[in-house]
Amino acid sequence: MNTSVSATPKEVLGTCHRLELAAAALYKRFQGAATEPALIDLWETMSRAEVRHARLIEELATRRDVTVPPVSRAALGALVERAEAIRAEADAGTLTPDRMLSITTALEFSEMDDLFTAICRAAGLSPDEGRVDHLSPLIQAVLSREEGDRVLRHLLAAMLRLRRRGGPATSALDADRADAALGGH
Repeated sequence: MNTSVSATPKEVLGTCHRLELAAAALYKRFQGAATEPALIDLWETMSRAEVRHARLIEELATRRDVTVPPVSRAALGALVERAEAIRAEADAGTLTPDRMLSITTALEFSEMDDLFTAICRAAGLSPDEGRVDHLSPLIQAVLSREEGDRVLRHLLAAMLRLRRRGGPATSALDADRADAALGGH
């Protein structure tokens, strides 16, 4: 089997669209399972953002001036498998606030985001526009928790990755807090 065969633009856009809608549905599920008002609001906000992403992908699919970045079918399939594995974590046990935050964090900083970013860039759109508004509530929810050390480490490592890439996902204060929490790494 040739793993370098590129997926068609329709396959790439369709996959991204489905992933965004699946994330929105997961966040709606989390909203229904949450008992803390701040987390209920968080997942409502996150779900709405994913629906906006899906609508943007729908719009881009209708434009002739958008050149979809090449993605091999194998890479696209692997991305879908990883996103599904992350979402499947929601079925693996009780949905505690920390588990839901951990799953949300893993999904938001997964290759799913990389695909959406690549499509936005190919369309001449800034993938960073709105990213702070989208991720800040999640970052703040995780940083404000007394418990959930594992969640915090995952989020902070992802924040540092974005900071190294030059992404605006965190404020300087959040980045400093991330560095301090990870021992300056």
